[in-house]
Formats: sequence, C-alpha cells, structure tokens
Amino acid sequence: MGEHTINYTYDSANKEFLAKNEAGDVVGNIGYTEENECWIITHTEVQPEYRGGDIAQTLVRLVVEAAREAGVKLSATCPYAVKVLARTAEYQDVYAPTD
Repeated sequence: MGEHTINYTYDSANKEFLAKNEAGDVVGNIGYTEENECWIITHTEVQPEYRGGDIAQTLVRLVVEAAREAGVKLSATCPYAVKVLARTAEYQDVYAPTD
C-alpha cells in the first residue's frame, strides 16, 4: 500500500467521522448513536485498498476526543472499536463497556 494523505472531518449531524483521500473520496468512516449521555460506536469501516494503516485507529481516537469534549461516555457494538477501546489505557476515562 502506498502512502496516502488522509483528511478527517466530523459530521456531527450524522454522528460520524469521515476519512477522505486527496480527491475528497470517503475511504473510511466511523459512526455512533447516542443513548443516555453515552455514545455507542456502531461501525468502523475502511475501504480495502486503505486498510493496514492507521485510519481505523485514528477514527476511534477522534470519537474518543469528541466524547471527552462533549462530556459523554463511550461504548461500542462494533467489534473493532470494542477491541481498541478496551486495550487502550488512555481511553479508559471515557470507555464504559456494556456487558
């Protein structure tokens, strides 16, 4: 995989972060729903030709930072996001796992 320049944008109206390539095409996204002062990450997706880098991890980090700013907790139904949130010590202040 070659190096790509990726730009990230937050679409708060649609509750998602987008990763776009140099041409402005969406190559990755992460979405969440809101429930009782908690954001629940429902999906993380990166186009196949852009996988293997840090796009998905960056998308999770951006949701964590936005949740901190909004003063809400984070949970996830997306398996990838659950794994990243659970394994990253710096995210434990906002991570509220569901059983």
